[in-house]
Order: sequence, then structure tokens, then C-alpha cells
Amino acid sequence: MKTKNLILEIIILLLLLLWVYAALSKWINHQAFYRQLSWNPTTGGYQDFLFYFLPGIELLAVLLLLIRPVRLYGLWLSAGLLFVFTAYVFYVVFIDPTKATCTCGGVLSAMTWKQHLIFNISFLLMCVAGIYLHKSDLQNHQGNIAMN
Repeated sequence: MKTKNLILEIIILLLLLLWVYAALSKWINHQAFYRQLSWNPTTGGYQDFLFYFLPGIELLAVLLLLIRPVRLYGLWLSAGLLFVFTAYVFYVVFIDPTKATCTCGGVLSAMTWKQHLIFNISFLLMCVAGIYLHKSDLQNHQGNIAMN
């Protein structure tokens, strides 16, 4: 296995772990998750929708990442989710800390907001690298087919 493919597979594995963990921790601690959505002024009024949508979209990302033909969509969905979550954490850290409620579960909720920001940025950069590596792999694969 080439180094680029190995790195891509590691990125996919880390994203799978992140999304499965995030979705399951929300559902396992569903009362706390719902309460945090309700307390947050930015999600108030949408908590019923978000209660199902967030874990569902995280599990959709898992499904897309697992199926090779649509893996690129899973990487893009992961990048989009991480961008939104990172923007929220950035807002809390640098603009308005009074909006601070974290709907993440377990280990992630034990992080400080700045640690959470670094964590999210790291995973967002991994998604970007994964998209690049995946596209590069597709181009190489298509180039090899054309040569045959």
C-alpha cells in the first residue's frame, strides 16, 4: 500500500471513530444532549430538529465514509460538519463566551474550549488532506486506466 493510501485510510478511520463516538454519545446521554440544545441561545427553538438531525448526519457521514464509491462525499460532509462545529467553537472562544454549551459527549465535553478549537481545526485539516488525497488517488487511478 502506498504511503498516500495509508494516510488516507488513517484519516478515514479517525473520522469514522469521531463520528460514531459523537453520535452514540449524544444518543446514550440523550437527556443531557437535549437539555444542552435547549439552553443554547443559538439553537433554542430548533432543539427538537437538531436532537435527531445532528446524530443522524454524523451517522450519514460514517455510512458515506465506509462505502468506497461515495467516500469523497463522506469526506466533504465531514469537512462541512467540522467547519460548522469549528465556527461555533471559534465564536464561543473569541466572540461570545456566554453562548457556551457543548453538546459533545464524553471525552470531548471534558476539553476546554480552546482545546476543542484545536481539536476541531486538526480534524478539519485532516478532512481537507483526505479530500486532496482521495482526488489525487482517483486521478492516478483514471490515468492508469487510460494508459492501459
